[in-house]
Amino acid sequence: AKKALELFRTHVSDPAALAGKKAHPAMSMCVPIMIILKCCSSGGEPYADLSTDVVYMLNRNDPVWVETTCLAFLDAAWSTMCAQACMCLVKITGCNSQLQDKSSALTKEGLKCLEESVNTLKKEDGTIVNSMAH
Repeated sequence: AKKALELFRTHVSDPAALAGKKAHPAMSMCVPIMIILKCCSSGGEPYADLSTDVVYMLNRNDPVWVETTCLAFLDAAWSTMCAQACMCLVKITGCNSQLQDKSSALTKEGLKCLEESVNTLKKEDGTIVNSMAH
């Protein structure tokens, strides 16, 4: 996980940050991916910008088109990635007495993301719309 985080920073997130507004809009997907990688490489321990990541995940206000655009162009479910990022943060915040109050909120946010994912990725009859993203 540490090597993956290093490579992601070197080849994706750092160049996107340098490009600023010229970066591809899909680069916003870097945030949950980066959170997942940081959580996995921290060994379950709090890391330097953990509180910033918690605030980001709890205050997201994604436009509706983000989910469908990610599915259409990237075969990735934005809500599923956000749910995974929330659950990774829960593992760390739940064991930290200073952040335990955030753990419950992250769990609720993660479940909300999963519900959105199910609603987006399955038709009413239960057929899966995009098996890659599901």
